[in-house]
Amino acid sequence: MWFALILCLIAAFADVIGGAATVIKRLTSKEAMIVTGLGAGFLLGATVLDRLPDSMSELPNTAPLYIVVGYLLLLVIGQLTGKSHDHGALSTSHGVALSTKSAVVSFVGLALHTFMDGVIIAGAFTMSRSTGVLMFIAITMHKIPEGFSMATITLASGASRVRALLTSTGLAVSTMIGAVVTLELGSVDGSVVKILMALATGTFLYISTTDLIPAVKSQHRGVIAATVFGVAVFYVSLLLIKHVGLS
Repeated sequence: MWFALILCLIAAFADVIGGAATVIKRLTSKEAMIVTGLGAGFLLGATVLDRLPDSMSELPNTAPLYIVVGYLLLLVIGQLTGKSHDHGALSTSHGVALSTKSAVVSFVGLALHTFMDGVIIAGAFTMSRSTGVLMFIAITMHKIPEGFSMATITLASGASRVRALLTSTGLAVSTMIGAVVTLELGSVDGSVVKILMALATGTFLYISTTDLIPAVKSQHRGVIAATVFGVAVFYVSLLLIKHVGLS
């Protein structure tokens, strides 16, 4: 149990590393939009190239329903927590590229996903140590850009560097909560995990297509190029994981 918790802690800390790498230097509005484009592309790639096919394969009959529920869940949360303005560029003179609403919704969606990161790593250790180590490596590889994306989104909403780092740290805490809950339960029903992952897919779909892509599509070509590059980065990382047998 302790070995699993230590590896989960290392994986969680990767979120903090990604966030710290973002907040070391304060970004200009233009720079914030470029790295937001990278984050948007990475999340879009994760949604369409990884989570969506996996969910449809694991729950061919019910995955579409859970994905829609996950999407609508964040739609409702965004309406309840946000202000009555459109997301997107608000005040570039103050370095604000995204609304606070977009940042909050993104954090909620990513926190759900990182909770599942902890569940998956810890749950794999209930099967075997080798399976747990493999899942730890696979998930940790994606966590640094995950923390980077969350801090970037927070900065782009006009928040301070401290708050941006705290949001990435929040993702790390969510990962550990998922791991502790799973290890305390001793095992996780595989069907429950599949349902939660399908719900997370819906939240990813909302974040990438409804919040982030609309915010970057009206920007200059460099931002669009960064978005395309973000998708490519995820795709290459996915191929590498499959190549070494970690998927």
